[in-house]
Amino acid sequence: MAYFDPDSTNIDSLRVPSYIEGPHVKYSAPNRVEAFYIKHDSLKNKTKIISRFFKYKNDTVRFKGFAGTDRADYIIPRDIKPQSGLVKSDGKIAVFGDIHGEYESLIAMLRYNKIIDDYNNWIWGDGQLVFTGDVLDRGDKVTECLWLIFRLELQAQKCGGDVHMLLGNHEMMALLFDNRYVDDKYLHAAHAYNYQYSHFFGKHTILGKWLRARNTVIRINKLMFVHAGLSPKFMERKMSIQKINEGMRYHINNYTELADTSMVDLFLYSESPLWYRGYLSKTEQYSRISLSEVIQTLDFYNAIVIIFGHTPVARIYPFYSFKLIAMDVPIGDPNYVDQGLLIDNQMYYRIFAHKEKERIK
Repeated sequence: MAYFDPDSTNIDSLRVPSYIEGPHVKYSAPNRVEAFYIKHDSLKNKTKIISRFFKYKNDTVRFKGFAGTDRADYIIPRDIKPQSGLVKSDGKIAVFGDIHGEYESLIAMLRYNKIIDDYNNWIWGDGQLVFTGDVLDRGDKVTECLWLIFRLELQAQKCGGDVHMLLGNHEMMALLFDNRYVDDKYLHAAHAYNYQYSHFFGKHTILGKWLRARNTVIRINKLMFVHAGLSPKFMERKMSIQKINEGMRYHINNYTELADTSMVDLFLYSESPLWYRGYLSKTEQYSRISLSEVIQTLDFYNAIVIIFGHTPVARIYPFYSFKLIAMDVPIGDPNYVDQGLLIDNQMYYRIFAHKEKERIK
């Protein structure tokens, strides 16, 4: 158990509320992982590390949370691979926008809509659950959100369903050492472990390996999902969904040593599928997208609608004749009503945590 000297950091330890952060899990040997928590007591001004080692059995590590009130089960397969970006499904589809660490709000919506049970287990059969990116940053329960989604993905696949967590710009930022929007809790915890925040998601960690294998764009049947959007400039390259996903992984995973830099601007900056805002607004770099440009994108990918987050809206709503649907309603913000999107039998509904769904017309 290691202690940390709060005087060695510019984060005021006394002003960070008490917390238990974790577990974070990293590879320590070919058949072993180390799981650790960081526990901060603001009253005593003490921070300690609690860690244990676990071995793979039948290509899976299983353990129960071992710090504080965390008694969740953690199941970690040895093999973490990218999912296909092309999905066919007869099940319902639920979509949630930018979660930003608002764990309680997410749980409430998933439970109320019977996607998970009271113990946070998957009960949605062959349904598809999509997160349009930006689970990270801003809020103070990012780790809890990530492990929930990680676990639900495994459970859903055993039931004929699936969970798709897309990359957003805040996932990119966390992987590329940009901590502008990270809650102080995580900066404090990282320093306690002699880490930078991004090290929690390094290539040697379970969550880091999983995040780095996520998709940027997927198509379920004829519905496309992306965090920010596909700009006309990006579309000039006429990349398949597979090429987009492979290209984003290449740029994020090899950021400091790119052999090919010809596409950096399109994958990592304002025209990127993770940063583009032209579906809803114009900037100095580009005008707002036109209906004809949206139709060209849909035709190219054999899709009928693009569902996206990133740019905040007051409620989930369609525009351009249901060819675009905006998802990013600020979750956990008392000025807005938490909501997600349900697609059932080709009909669209707003879903909530405390009231019945409403048809989107």
